[in-house]
Parts: sequence; C-alpha cells; structure tokens
Amino acid sequence: MATCRLVAVAALVIAICWTSGVFTTKLLTQNCGYRKPYLLTYLHELGATAISVPFACSQQLWPRCKIFGLRAMGLGLLAFGANISFMVALVLTTASSAMTLEQLTPVFIAGFSCIFLKERYQACQIFWLAVAIMGSVIVARSDLKACHGEGCSGSMPLLGDGLVVVCCVTAALYMVLFKMWFARNCTSPQLLFTYFIMKGMSVSVLGGIILLFLSESHRGLPTDTCGWGYLSINMIANMCFNLSLAWGILLVSPLACRLFVLLGLPVSLLLDSVLGVSISLWRVLGVAVVACGVAGFEWAGTVRSRAGADHGAPVEAEELSSICEDSSSGQVGSLKTGRLLVSFAGIVTLY
Repeated sequence: MATCRLVAVAALVIAICWTSGVFTTKLLTQNCGYRKPYLLTYLHELGATAISVPFACSQQLWPRCKIFGLRAMGLGLLAFGANISFMVALVLTTASSAMTLEQLTPVFIAGFSCIFLKERYQACQIFWLAVAIMGSVIVARSDLKACHGEGCSGSMPLLGDGLVVVCCVTAALYMVLFKMWFARNCTSPQLLFTYFIMKGMSVSVLGGIILLFLSESHRGLPTDTCGWGYLSINMIANMCFNLSLAWGILLVSPLACRLFVLLGLPVSLLLDSVLGVSISLWRVLGVAVVACGVAGFEWAGTVRSRAGADHGAPVEAEELSSICEDSSSGQVGSLKTGRLLVSFAGIVTLY
C-alpha cells in the first residue's frame, strides 16, 4: 500500500518539476527570445528517452517488455499530440481562454477513470475536485485578466479553443490508459524506463518527420549562453516531470496525479514573490482554494480507504484516492458516473 509519506513525496516532486519547467520556458522565451514550441516539446521527449537508456531492462527482460511495446508507442503519440495541440492553441486563441479551458482535464480524467478503470468517487471527493478546479480557474483569470488588447487576441479563437479541448481529452486518455495497461506490468523501475524508451521511439520518428516539413523559424537551437543555460534547466525539469508523473500515476490514481500538478500553483506563487513579481489578491485566494481542494480530495480518499480496510475489504496501492468495485452494479454505476462527467465537461466547453 502506498504510504502517505510516499504520496506526499510524489506530489512535491511533480509540483516542483512542473513549476520549474513552466518558469524556465517563460524565461527562455522572454529573456532569450527563443520561441520554438514544437522543437522544445520534441526535445523534451527525446531527453526523457535518452535518460532512460542506462536504466532500461537487460536483454533477459526484453521478451517481457515486447508485450506492451506497441501500447507504449501508441501512448507516446497520444501524449505528444496533446502537448502539440496546446502549443498550437496558444497561438490561435487567447492565453486566458486556453488556460481556463485546460482546467477541464481533471473532469475528463474522472470520467474516463470511471469508464475504463471502474473507479467510483464519493460525493465529497467530487466536491473537492470542483473546489480545486475552481481555484485554478481563479488563478488563470487573475494572472491573465489584463490581457485584453489586440496583442493578446488569437487569430482563430474558435479553432484554438477546440484544440485546447482536444488537448484535455487526449491528456486524460493518456493518463487513464497508462494506468490501465501498465499498473500491473511496470512492476520495477527497469520496466518503467523501458516504457519511456519505447514511447520515445515512436515520437522521435514521427516528430522528426514533421520537423523536416516545418519552416526554418521553427527549427534551430539557441546560439547564446543565455539560451543554452535556460534550455538545459528546462530539459532537466521536464524530463524529471515526465518520469515523476508516470511514477505518480502508478503509485496513486490518474486524477490524484493531475491534482498534484495543480500544487505547482503555490510553488509558482512563492517563486514570483521571491523574484519581486506583483501578486494580486485574487491569485492568492485562487492558490489557497486549489490547495484546499487537493488536500480535501486526498483526505476524502484516504478516509474511504481506511473505512474499507476496517471492514475487511483489501485496498490496493493504486486505489488510495478511489476504490474500484468489481461487482456488476458497481461497474454500471462507474460507467454512468463517467459518462455524466464527460458530458458535463462537454457542456461546459460548449458554454
């Protein structure tokens, strides 16, 4: 069973790595003028693949790895597509709309988890999930409310908003399918690193072909020490984030892991205060609401897990945040809940 201390470590690592990646990307763009989102995303995938090679499975374990090789490659393309969709959406629509719509990802994860993983959530867990999402929306709006001029307007806002929703759906599918397919297969760190190698193989081939057809403005590495310095830190942060996110999904649940990402908002608030960036009261309020929502969701899941254990029901490590019921009635309830959550996300998107 995953201990609370181990879960706390996973949450902290994911939040710090995510925040570091976002901040270094921002500094790379603003201070060094390096604006190549596609190449940067491609380099992140290559970096995670390269760092996994020394720790991958030995030759004796490769027959076992071949079983999930195709699935790993497919998930790699799914994750790469989600990242590219969001990068392109930032060009086509306003940053405010993109950041707000991106908060629908936990709702899609909850819906797909009910459908594919047969997870069931208590009413209090759904309540705390809504609180966390509301807090992240407050933060996004407070950070970007000044962005209303022509310079912040997207060229094709409707298409851009649609790509953000595509990113939410594909990212949610990636996390849920990774949990469903690899929770029992990735039983050792070697197998997890081997998964990243297979995942990176498909991305490196397809992404490299696409890169050849892009214009020169989308290609090329930094030419100064400023760019190389920030790029190196950014690569390390994103490689660590990809590895820690996969570890976290296997440790707890996809939804809990996505909420761990939101804990990066308090970390970013702390960094901004250290750097002397002006911080609004609404942003502080939003960060506090996010922290309360994430803590409440995990607390509710832990209480339910302990209650199940007290009644003699076994609780597995991956069910710390929600309990999977295998009975036919439980499966029907999970499917209905999942469909309702996905439908709700679609209605909010249309609205």
